Amino acid sequence: MSFNITACIVHVAGFSGSGKTMLIEKALPELKRQGLYVGVLKHTHHNLSIDTVRKDTDRFFWAGADYVSIQDDIQIFSRFLHVEGDVQDALSKFPHGLDLIIVEGYKGADLPGVWLVNNGEGEDRHNAESRLYLYRNNPDYFDTFLEFIASELARHQAERPVVSGLLIGGKSSRMGRPKTMLEINRGTLVEHMLRTLSRTSQKTILLGSAELPATLCTSDRLPDAADGEGPLTGLLSAFRWAPRNTWIISAVDMPFMDEEAWQWLLSQRKPGVWAVVPRKEGSETIEATGACYEPMIFDYVESIARKGVSRLQSVGNHPKVSKPVIPKNLEKAWRNVNTREEWEKATAVLNG
Repeated sequence: MSFNITACIVHVAGFSGSGKTMLIEKALPELKRQGLYVGVLKHTHHNLSIDTVRKDTDRFFWAGADYVSIQDDIQIFSRFLHVEGDVQDALSKFPHGLDLIIVEGYKGADLPGVWLVNNGEGEDRHNAESRLYLYRNNPDYFDTFLEFIASELARHQAERPVVSGLLIGGKSSRMGRPKTMLEINRGTLVEHMLRTLSRTSQKTILLGSAELPATLCTSDRLPDAADGEGPLTGLLSAFRWAPRNTWIISAVDMPFMDEEAWQWLLSQRKPGVWAVVPRKEGSETIEATGACYEPMIFDYVESIARKGVSRLQSVGNHPKVSKPVIPKNLEKAWRNVNTREEWEKATAVLNG
């Protein structure tokens, strides 16, 4: 879809009385059991009445407020004028933190989904190429609907562009020179890391202000976000620059990282998982700078940054983050080099 929606969209259409609402209501508990965050958009031809006449929020709305919201301990309701009147505008109002949005109604909308056919009804062949026809007299129609959603979730994830962000930091003297400029394989560490990432993703962006060799002076680079603190600022810059992409985030000081390790990481992705942040066996510490982040996690990263959080490991507190154990044969790939002694040992192996 052309507008800024990160969730997978599944359309449920059919003639009045075909059982659309009942089908969605039955599916929601199963989708929640799968760990999915689900939104529902329902279209109606009737004027809505969801507020209590003359209560505060109703008075604000009719007094001219463009957006009214009310919150209690477990829920928030919002009310605003719907100027455009189409499905795309309505969907654009949904939060990014959803895996799936089910759309009921909008019969003429060209969205991937199902057309529900009740016994004795005919089929509407409009947009037939993007629709699966479900017949209520088929005892397997509910399972078929769930299978269709699963296939759409997988397709939606597979089609999402994967880009890489290489955290290069700023000035550093711990190693005698910036880590980016450390020499390895007749080049620099940043060039070495860039080549590895470029074999894994569609595009690689340098994140930070560290010194670069002349060969990379024209490379794509983003400065750290000015409104954050610490390592989290690199993530903020990346996610804001391409908010609909999957991001592989890597630190520059991981010289043993290779294509096999990144491919293993990407293989851990699945619908309903918002980030894959691995950990070594026997450790609860996550490897946040050798991880994969989906667009749905970006709002959470923004929220913890607003609270002054700077540690990347804080991302692992979100329940939708997967923390798989790194296979033993790949553990070395997540080894950071932080001292001259560690660097000398690493280059002895890599230049071997």
